[in-house]
Amino acid sequence: MSNRNERPSGNKSVAVTGIGMICPLGISTPVVWDNMLSGKSGIQHITKFDAGECVTKIGGQLPQEYFELEKEKTPKRLFKKTVLASRIIRLCSLEALADSSLEVNQTDPYRCGVIIGTSGASVRSPDDLGGPNAQRWKIVREMINAPAAWISIGNGFQGPSYSISAGYASGSYAIARAFDLIQWGIIDVAIAGGVDCLLTKNNLNRGNLMKLLSTQNGDPRRAIRPFDKKRDGFILSDGGCAVVLESHDHARKRNAEIYALMRGYGYCSQTFNLRYSPPDAKDMQQTIELALDNSGTPREMVNYVNANGTASVKNDMCETAALKKVFGRRAQDMLISSQKSMIGHCVGGADAIEFAVTALTLKTQKIPPTINYEFPDPECDLDYVPNYMATIADYQAAITNSFGVGGNNCAIVLIRSE
Repeated sequence: MSNRNERPSGNKSVAVTGIGMICPLGISTPVVWDNMLSGKSGIQHITKFDAGECVTKIGGQLPQEYFELEKEKTPKRLFKKTVLASRIIRLCSLEALADSSLEVNQTDPYRCGVIIGTSGASVRSPDDLGGPNAQRWKIVREMINAPAAWISIGNGFQGPSYSISAGYASGSYAIARAFDLIQWGIIDVAIAGGVDCLLTKNNLNRGNLMKLLSTQNGDPRRAIRPFDKKRDGFILSDGGCAVVLESHDHARKRNAEIYALMRGYGYCSQTFNLRYSPPDAKDMQQTIELALDNSGTPREMVNYVNANGTASVKNDMCETAALKKVFGRRAQDMLISSQKSMIGHCVGGADAIEFAVTALTLKTQKIPPTINYEFPDPECDLDYVPNYMATIADYQAAITNSFGVGGNNCAIVLIRSE
């Protein structure tokens, strides 16, 4: 396939040196990672609002510990000027920076950027009014660029700073753009990622009308079933993730610990249907092939795929078909898993979390499972790492997929750092 995406000249790796995560499984990367490897579910009956009139009554709520952390780490003056999504990604960025050991005050601020992905709906949530005096800050609170702006202001970064909205692929698009800015030599360091807080009554009702969400309310922990025969949709969650990306040279010069190296990406838009890929999965196939070609990564080098895996009947089937078309018989020997089975769908934050998990997988050589996989589907017949983590050896490359409502597709290739 010809190279159709805009690409920088040359192809240098970009290092992942810091990770910060907040989602239903925890408020720090080590806790979230341990819970994922254990196959723990963060889905529960909704208590943050009355979901009694909703068809779907379960969701991925943030742990109570988050609100304690938020109170501790968010100045009062900042609280009234921000919505929950901005506060979450700000805290993720603080963890990612600390994890990277980057000395911000010793880094050229004009060579540091911030790119954050979000669906955009989180900044105008009727459930996030902000309390007394918040109305005077309504414009500042609800700017789409606010999540990125607060991170830049807080760290004194004076390079490019903006938000990207590409639906469910927003986090991946943000990471891809940060990759480009580093490769083009515009910046040396970027904080990139995604965030969304869409677990509201309004969004549940909308999701149910579109038949996107699972209605298996009986046992919330078993509701999301990617690639399983009895899957019936995903569950909305709140959460986000920030990563520190650096040029490989910049990371090596300061002896930074590197989780993995990002080698490239591919993205495209499908025009078949707003909700579903075409039955032949051509758009998913094209996206993955572009990522492999643009990154210069041989297909035989890839052993793990962090799947989009939403538990949607058609999309899981299409993703499986796309992987078979791209990798041929090798697809049967590859390991594929979906973290959405444990954390639900954080929309703009989901693919950023999955990017970080892919980097952690290459670093630790451990793969989180796809939980709730019980009933094989003849149309989904690959190895989805069912129910228990997998320990691997010498896996050198992995792909993380994002395929979303609205037709925004992105696949990113990472390789193991030596």
